Amino acid sequence: MWERNKNQEPNSTVAADKASTARLRLESVHSVVRNVNHTSLTEIKDEGSVRVPVLYRIFISAILLILSLEWIYPVTSSGQQGSERFLSVMAGLTGALLLVGLIRTGWITGILIRLFIALAALCLMYGGSDPARWAVAYPGILSADMDTFMDNWRFHSISTETRGLFMMCGWSMLMASVQSLVLLRRSVMLFGSATLVYLLLLESFAGLDVYASVIRSVLWTFLIQALLQLLRLNGGVTTPSYRGSPYGRWSVITIVASTGMVLFSALPGQFASIPQPERISLEQMGERIARWAGYTQHSSIPAATAVTGYSTADAPMGAPLVQGNALFFTAKSPEVTYWRGETRSYYNGSTWSDPEQSFETASPYGVLRSDGWENQTYWKRIRQTVTMKREWKGPNPLFTGGIPLNVSFQDKNSNNEENMLTLLSNRDSATLWLANAGEDHMVKNYTADVMFPVASPEQLRLLGNANKGKDPASIRRTYLQLPTSLPGRVQTLAKEIIQGSETRYDAVQAVKTYLAAHAEYTLDTRMPPRGTDFVDDFLFVTRQGYCNHFSTAMIVLLRAEGIPARWVKGFGTGIADPNTPGQYIISQGDAHSWVEVYFPGAGWMPFEATPGFTMAQGAGEDVAALAGPQPVVETPPYMSGGWANAGAWLLARARAIAAEPGLAAALVAAALLGAAAVIRMRRLRPALRIRLLLAWPRSSFPDRERLLGAAAPVWAALARRYGPRPPGMTLREYAASPALAACADGADIARFAADWERLLYGPDRPLRADSLDFLRRALRLARRLQAL
Repeated sequence: MWERNKNQEPNSTVAADKASTARLRLESVHSVVRNVNHTSLTEIKDEGSVRVPVLYRIFISAILLILSLEWIYPVTSSGQQGSERFLSVMAGLTGALLLVGLIRTGWITGILIRLFIALAALCLMYGGSDPARWAVAYPGILSADMDTFMDNWRFHSISTETRGLFMMCGWSMLMASVQSLVLLRRSVMLFGSATLVYLLLLESFAGLDVYASVIRSVLWTFLIQALLQLLRLNGGVTTPSYRGSPYGRWSVITIVASTGMVLFSALPGQFASIPQPERISLEQMGERIARWAGYTQHSSIPAATAVTGYSTADAPMGAPLVQGNALFFTAKSPEVTYWRGETRSYYNGSTWSDPEQSFETASPYGVLRSDGWENQTYWKRIRQTVTMKREWKGPNPLFTGGIPLNVSFQDKNSNNEENMLTLLSNRDSATLWLANAGEDHMVKNYTADVMFPVASPEQLRLLGNANKGKDPASIRRTYLQLPTSLPGRVQTLAKEIIQGSETRYDAVQAVKTYLAAHAEYTLDTRMPPRGTDFVDDFLFVTRQGYCNHFSTAMIVLLRAEGIPARWVKGFGTGIADPNTPGQYIISQGDAHSWVEVYFPGAGWMPFEATPGFTMAQGAGEDVAALAGPQPVVETPPYMSGGWANAGAWLLARARAIAAEPGLAAALVAAALLGAAAVIRMRRLRPALRIRLLLAWPRSSFPDRERLLGAAAPVWAALARRYGPRPPGMTLREYAASPALAACADGADIARFAADWERLLYGPDRPLRADSLDFLRRALRLARRLQAL
């Protein structure tokens, strides 16, 4: 029945040893059968098994680590902010996961260890210079994310930190699966092929130069597969004889062979120029998909839902949003203010930009403006302190509640010295940018003196009358720009709205009143059709939108009538901290855009364009007149728990189900059927495993450990049916006992026991036909014993 290994000579000493230890080995097998769900069959030692040195497994895992980093390196090699930290953290995470995979643990223990490693990596990724403090604060962020997700069931609504946690947990599962595939199944070709496909997609769709990564990935894949081949030879079809240090010699040979093969294949690239990859136009692909889906040229292109928050990118406006509530910064201010980030002056029909904006270097400890532009009649000087949630790193704007006059930083660098930061100041837009980048140029706390507008409506009306038509040429040249493609009906509407307004302030209020009466505030929007003006689509088609829609529409309508206006983005007032007077909590959900209108003699005055929002700071806003429905304020993360919200949500769903007896009965029936199916699957699992093994297509079949592992549950089923095997009784004697010999399957049980012992202790490798016969007999027994 069994095929003898031709490379192995008879050895009488080995035979004597096996005979003398047979009973002891059978006792060990019985222990394995009784604990089949807790003990791996790989622990069964036999003459044919090969113990792989730990250093060899570590060497294979180290090369696997390098191969896995090829997934990360191309997207971090462009020098973007935070790419170095991301690469180093992911490299450490992957190395720790592969190291844990080399240690034999239970599956529950392994999951807990990998989860702890993922959480530690998350703290290092987002914790900045103080990961421990960030780890203490993260449960609040997670709780807020659970609240948000329970409200809208959209993954994009949760914070970046929690999405990073999901990414790291998924990466942990991937690495565990890949390492198991490599070390147990002894194959890396699937993961290597997936790596190459991933790199080619990066080159095709993102335009990244991944030629070197492809070459390296091929090298690492070949090298790992060559190292695994030695394990196949030792435990597979043939067992070659090695002398000296087989693993070391094989490693050297495979390294030289794999490197030589890859270098030889790369030689043609050294003699011929390789053209740069051309990026596939995602816009063209989107248009083709849209046409295929039935969208015509005059219908809108669907857009992915984004989360409310601040971004310096100038993307096309109109995408639907979900409310985010991740904490962004806290601020102390004697007045309730909006928080300016950037201004934009150029509108192209779909988005805002500022191509002519120029900055000059400014000292972080000096006066930013001393030209006397501020008029104490319309402005008030106040001091504000901002504390960022995470260290703020350039290039990024600094947020202030007005026109900044000076700024100072309280942060120290790694040597406990004042950071030598470089500020970029633009006097025209009254914005500040942090220019430096790097660990020693990160800002957490800063204080700014700003000019806060306090002009009343009466003062602005008087300014409009006294300085009518006296806007500076530079202001008119920049802040009256409109795209040539702007539809005429927008300009006609602007004239209808503003006509009859005696002052500039009255014109602004007229536009604000019109928008509040003819458009509805909502985050559930759509992108306008391609080639359609954003404002025209909002005013005449959808009449629905959020702050970007209302603020942009107000500016376009004012500019159409010769009133200079500009677009401002930043944050709203935030939420007052109930525990600290004068302190405000600003989250990503407070991200906002509004309008600034130029008044000769006073400067740029802010106005709120979005219905339901009240600009508490000056600019002539009459708070009493604007009183009305305010936007719903979400509870800050620390004021309510995600578990409480989840419990309330589950309770509400339970009450809704209880109110419908038919639905409740259906759910109970489905639960019972599911439980019955689970129980049945647990009983059928041994038979299913044997069936899968019978269909195993690999040429290396049969495998001794795989055969024993699949057939082991038969002994447990026999013990449940006929009683356990008494101590000291061999498996063959147990199969020949009266209880088993008298049953209908006695002959199959006796043959199964004889084949089991020969498979476990024999020095020969079973033939494929005999192995299939062994598995079919085990399948018959498993089926019959389960049916009893």
